[in-house]
Amino acid sequence: MGERRVLLASHGHLASGLKSSLQILTGDASAVTAIDAYVDETDFVPTIEEFLAASEEGDETIVFTDLLGGSVFQKVSVLLASHPGVIHVTGMNLAVVIGCLLSDEPLTPEVVDGVVAMASDALERVEIPGADPANEGDAADDGFFA
Repeated sequence: MGERRVLLASHGHLASGLKSSLQILTGDASAVTAIDAYVDETDFVPTIEEFLAASEEGDETIVFTDLLGGSVFQKVSVLLASHPGVIHVTGMNLAVVIGCLLSDEPLTPEVVDGVVAMASDALERVEIPGADPANEGDAADDGFFA
């Protein structure tokens, strides 16, 4: 089996920020390439092309983009048309990227779907008890850490 290769591509610095978090949490983000699009006048498409061209048979190659339908997503989708076997996940977050990066199983579409489901299930609005603005003075009485 080849190596696991991960590309993060985003508008702005989301991709490099996620890579930084991965480095802190895993101690090794060397398999991750980050592309921060539109932060300057540099065309980011050649970097995506180089990443894809470097994939060899047997590699587990996965590309994450930030926003379904966004310009980064669209450019990646066009390029992936000529790279069957590369998995594309959009709506990336730290949970899905770390789940794929650290998976003990080969990154098949089914395995990635499971990681995506796990990461989606972890996304929720959190309500802090006692944080109701109508009870301004009561938050300390029955607060979150009480």
